Amino acid sequence: MYELTMPTQRHLRIGNCSGATGDAPHAMARMVREADVDVITGDWLSEMNIAWESIRKAEDPELGYDVGFLRQLTECIDDIAERKTKIITNAGAMNAPVLARKVEELCQSRGHDLVVATILGDDVSYLLKQGKSGQRALEFPHLDHQNQLLEDWDPNLEPTCAAAYIGAWGIVAALREGADIVICGRVTDASPVVGAAAWWYGWSEQSYDQLAGALIAGHLIECGPYATGANFSGFKQFLFELVDLAFPIAEITSSGTCYITKPGSMNGVVHKFNITSQLLYELQGQMYLNPDVVADIGSIRIEETGRKNCVSITGCKGFPPPATTKVMVAAPGGWQAETTYYINGLDVQEKAQMLKQQLQSIFSGSKFSKFSAELYGTQVDNPSSQQAGTVMLRVFAQARRKEDIAAEKFKIPLYSLRMQSYPGYHMNLDFRTMEPKQFYEIFPATIPQATINHEAVVAGKTISIPPPRRTQHYPVQRPSSETATAIDLESFGPAERRPLGTVVHARSGDKPNHSNAGFFVRHADGYPWLQSLLTVNKLKDLLQDDYAGHSIERCEFPNILAVHFRIMDFLDGGIASSARIDGLGKGVGEYLRSKHVEIPIKFLQRGTI
Repeated sequence: MYELTMPTQRHLRIGNCSGATGDAPHAMARMVREADVDVITGDWLSEMNIAWESIRKAEDPELGYDVGFLRQLTECIDDIAERKTKIITNAGAMNAPVLARKVEELCQSRGHDLVVATILGDDVSYLLKQGKSGQRALEFPHLDHQNQLLEDWDPNLEPTCAAAYIGAWGIVAALREGADIVICGRVTDASPVVGAAAWWYGWSEQSYDQLAGALIAGHLIECGPYATGANFSGFKQFLFELVDLAFPIAEITSSGTCYITKPGSMNGVVHKFNITSQLLYELQGQMYLNPDVVADIGSIRIEETGRKNCVSITGCKGFPPPATTKVMVAAPGGWQAETTYYINGLDVQEKAQMLKQQLQSIFSGSKFSKFSAELYGTQVDNPSSQQAGTVMLRVFAQARRKEDIAAEKFKIPLYSLRMQSYPGYHMNLDFRTMEPKQFYEIFPATIPQATINHEAVVAGKTISIPPPRRTQHYPVQRPSSETATAIDLESFGPAERRPLGTVVHARSGDKPNHSNAGFFVRHADGYPWLQSLLTVNKLKDLLQDDYAGHSIERCEFPNILAVHFRIMDFLDGGIASSARIDGLGKGVGEYLRSKHVEIPIKFLQRGTI
């Protein structure tokens, strides 16, 4: 085994420096200079920008990676070399070899003899090619609807890009060969953390409990400041601290349990409630699937440690991984454009109706593949300003062909309404939004891990990474159930009708066309009430006009006082092509917190969120 360069008698410290493309531009420099970490990881990828990087690579073979990572690395490469900090990134996107070469050139230009490794195998676009029979070698069943195959997808869509979510053992192999910087493409979000921990402690492929713990550590820190106070329903308690937030640190032990903390010199908060919130973000249920391990988080515990801004995570149980892994297939979907109208004063609904009638008239012969005209906001009685009394109507359209949404088919007809529309008409004057821009459609599928050519390339040496030797089957439809201990809600005593979020935290997100929503309470005696209140039917009622027959899955996490839902096919195709203004589902939880329910007065008297 490669000799470790850090002492193993203390916990491995992994700092995150990016939760998404375009994240804080100096986060890597601050983490390496101020945080005393052994490894720095970051997440630069999403389903949307993978497709865009594929386009850039097709246009220029020297592109196809996230340039923001290279800018961050350039700023602090001298500090990284001096401190011997390991860097693991997925910023290679669709062109990891070119990014690795540019990193090597950067190191050489600064006089640093650092070893740069490249992880390959995620780009499986070649599997999309059809043979002489017109069939593909693989069927590409849908991730969540196994009876749907890629060949059943819209025949007008021609897939051009496929990125498989690969695991951590290529990263481990690279680190064991002495790599200082590991450039990956579409490894899973948590794989850099799992790989670093497995290398550090010498875990084996069958160290399932330890790997599961590292998987959850990676899940908790991969979104950056989401673990230090951002996107947290309890933000008001820390409102004035939530500026220029720190990025999180995971301290992982040899047993796989971990602590989540942050650099002491930076802003933000880490406590059990905002980490519980982050755990619930983008979950799919009790079993957290990954290419190397499956983590059962049904018994997970999140506890304060007594250290400021530090919580412990225990209770994860690991199981063998599935034989398959997720692959994101992308196809050019066409072109889209939009604009926004503003409506204020009286008769908002009638004004919106007038505009919608005019839109129906001007677009009666259109060849749009998707069209929506949605009103956002509600009329305010006796507003204190024009701004306070304004709502917006968003007009959004997509077409398969650019000519069907060109200026004469969209922008010009829309602008022609300005002299014949509702009283007080005014619109967004940034007409660039009405120009067609390309969008992609996404088909999330699965493929056997054995079909992936997973490799680590280090100092000219190529190491082949075999698929997992032991696997386990997991049902596509996640187990779903109501609470087994339902209690009559009237037994909790007198109640008052208030917003659910008065006493309940929530977090929501996307996976990939689905929205999840996790809810939890702060006190144990409120959990039986939450379990009994939040049934599947109750969630349908709370969704109200947004519920359109979607299948909903439900599970519980009693140790963190949480109830979790997955709302299937809720996001209109997902962020790459959705007409929803919240195509990522980030606001779904906050919407549901605003819905009124009967809340026991004894819980209200104890204090609100």
